Amino acid sequence: MHDAERLLGDLNPPQREAVTHGEGPLLILAGAGTGKTRVITHRIAWLVEAAGAPPHEIVAVTFTNKAAQEMKDRAERLLGDELTGAFVGTFHAFCLRVLRAHTRVAGLAPDFVIYDTADQQAVVRQVLREMATPETTISPRQTLAAISRRKNALVAPGTLADDEPAAGRAPFWARAHELYDAALRRAGAVDFDDLLVEAVRLLRDNPDVREKLARRIRWLLVDEYQDTNPPQYALIRLLAEGPRNVSCVGDEDQSIYGFRGADIRNILNFTHDFSDARVIKLEQNYRSTGAILGVASSLIRHNRRRRDKTLWTASGQGESILVHLAADDRGEADFVVGELLRRSREAGAPLDELAVLYRTNASSRLIEDRLVAAGIPYRVLGSLRFYDRKEIKDLIAWLRLLVHPDSDQDFLRAAGFPPRGLGERTLEQLGQVAARAGDSLFRAARRACAEPAPPGRAARVLTPMLTQVDELTHFAERSTTVAAVQAVIDALDYFQQLEKAHPLDHASRAENVGALLAAAREHDEAGAVDHLAGFLDRVSLRSDSDDVRGERGPTLLTVHSAKGLEFTGVVVAGLNEGLFPHALSTGDLEEVEEERRLMYVAITRARRFVTLTLSRERRPFGAPVDAAPSRFLAELPPELLHLSQDPLAADWGARRFRGARRTRTAATPAAGVTPGGGERRVERDVDGAEAAEFAPGQWVVHPMFGKGRIVAAEGSGAHLKLKIRFERAGVRKIMAHATTLTLVERDF
Repeated sequence: MHDAERLLGDLNPPQREAVTHGEGPLLILAGAGTGKTRVITHRIAWLVEAAGAPPHEIVAVTFTNKAAQEMKDRAERLLGDELTGAFVGTFHAFCLRVLRAHTRVAGLAPDFVIYDTADQQAVVRQVLREMATPETTISPRQTLAAISRRKNALVAPGTLADDEPAAGRAPFWARAHELYDAALRRAGAVDFDDLLVEAVRLLRDNPDVREKLARRIRWLLVDEYQDTNPPQYALIRLLAEGPRNVSCVGDEDQSIYGFRGADIRNILNFTHDFSDARVIKLEQNYRSTGAILGVASSLIRHNRRRRDKTLWTASGQGESILVHLAADDRGEADFVVGELLRRSREAGAPLDELAVLYRTNASSRLIEDRLVAAGIPYRVLGSLRFYDRKEIKDLIAWLRLLVHPDSDQDFLRAAGFPPRGLGERTLEQLGQVAARAGDSLFRAARRACAEPAPPGRAARVLTPMLTQVDELTHFAERSTTVAAVQAVIDALDYFQQLEKAHPLDHASRAENVGALLAAAREHDEAGAVDHLAGFLDRVSLRSDSDDVRGERGPTLLTVHSAKGLEFTGVVVAGLNEGLFPHALSTGDLEEVEEERRLMYVAITRARRFVTLTLSRERRPFGAPVDAAPSRFLAELPPELLHLSQDPLAADWGARRFRGARRTRTAATPAAGVTPGGGERRVERDVDGAEAAEFAPGQWVVHPMFGKGRIVAAEGSGAHLKLKIRFERAGVRKIMAHATTLTLVERDF
């Protein structure tokens, strides 16, 4: 009893109840900051020390190696001994152990290997060749992403899921999946997704293996249950068929990984899956003030798919949440930096205990620029600094070629993106020619292509590139910076190239390119006469100076990257409709609810204070567009807020921000096209539409890119593509799949 009391002494009553739960299924609903990790580690220690469970009967699974190691270390500190025999690790590590022990029954090679991304892409390239599909039509990355989605939905190779259409690309992905799976089997290999899928198949198809494993695993503990996907959910259900001693810890209000396949229904339906389950709510928050919890709770109550929880704290009410309305996104960035300095000075909060959160990575550019200008060191967590991101470095390389074509590193980078079929051997030979002549790669390539009998394939590839550089150079010499950057984007068809090369995150990369356009426009508007050359100098100086070693400053990160972290104070920037919630989510109620959960996570990262910022005008692609306040602001309790605004935003007024709560069932204008009075608006979802329904020249409004005209339309259904010239947003061309695009007709 003494040992048990030692383990329970620092726990509150609900935590004690969860830790000491006996046999049978248990769901622990652990709100933000309520001690989730403490409960799960104390429960492991309690099972061993107080309940007498042999460690080898315990399996605890989570999502990352870091979280697993922390869980194991804390449990061992509580026990004062090693957890020898217990499994505490990730889902994938557990499944690997199961498969290694049953390779023959699982139908796998005894010494099967696990393919990494490079190996997988090599296999996919073989598959595409077998299917006579050029990589210029469908990229290996795009194919691999589709196969991964199918696996994580537990769709068998070569078959269609119940919700997949028999037309469109679904049959193609099914066939590609079948050939890919066969190629892995021939090679005696599995990929990362297979670890989960094959373990589930093994247990489903072999009752004897399942029963043996279930008897051995008497206690199953699952961390972050709200983030489980279909294979992980199926694995838990199969393992829990025996003693049914499954304890799941999670918070549906923090389910923010739907884009990775996480299914919130898993935690919401726990009591349906286990009718005798005990549910314990952890509601005492040890992190945030009462005001922060009040604002967060008021927001999240607008979600329909959740279990009711009421977070509370014994640490006091604290200060109101500051909401600042800026005139534009530049003014907003200035305010954010000033707010960080003010908080550090007045509240005594070190800068490295403060964070700036935003919805998309592209939002960091302006804030990074202002921090560098103010000489404040900072770190970007979960992502590269803006000017270190690949799509930005590739574009900068092209721009530098227009100013200084003899830069070999920029030539090599520009030659590699967009892909031109230039192999390493060709470039190596070109380098040898350049070295012998004492020339740059660019001059050597030009001389080689000008020869009477130039080398065949290399010349066919290099000549169009050299011509492109010449044409763009002449244009840049007589144009503004932003026009030069836009010309390069147009000439390279850059947005479409990003979609081909990065199918999973091309939209966020496109937003980063838009942020670079905005930076170029800022350079022009500052009255710079050196145009592109001066802009590139400014970028180079900024890239060098923002890497401050040995100094500590605020953290910049997306809300997704902030999950599980906490800070003394948090600034949540960019609270405009279409940015937060994101434009690609505003047409779907379930996705809007996930966006609201993201906002909830952002607010609850703070211990002492939260500042929310938004702007009246934004420049997502360089040109200014009107911005509407985020719908989430109207869902916050006014009595817990303090409103401030720039003088230039005064005519916008607090009335816009505190207006009536709005309910949208279809997509709404984003960052932000704000509807004007007397306009005729017809909302149209283009999913499944025909190209004939969209006429060239038709005006449209896109929730992210603003107003534009349709240039061309082709295909139908899943293959519908629209080419649109977004003039106000500074975007000339962008190709968007119909399934991710909602247009709004408008008279201008």
